[in-house]
Amino acid sequence: MEEFLTGVVTVVGAVVLIAGLSLLFTLPLVWAINYIFAPSLLTFVFGAAQITFWKAYVLGFVTATLFKGTYTSSSSK
Repeated sequence: MEEFLTGVVTVVGAVVLIAGLSLLFTLPLVWAINYIFAPSLLTFVFGAAQITFWKAYVLGFVTATLFKGTYTSSSSK
C-alpha cells in the first residue's frame, strides 16, 4: 500500500510540475500575442498603420520561436 501511495504522489507531482513549466514558458508568448499584436495588427493589416521598433522586435522573437527549424548544413570541400 505504501508503494502505491508513493507512485500516486510521484505521478501527481510530475503532472503538476509539467503543467507549471508549460504555463511558465507559455504565458510570455500569450501576453505578447494578445496585448501587443492583437489591437495593432488589425489596424496594420487594414489601416496601414506603422508599428514601433519594439513591436517588430517582439514579432521577430515570436516568429523565430514558433517557426525556427533545426537543420544542418554540410560543406563538401
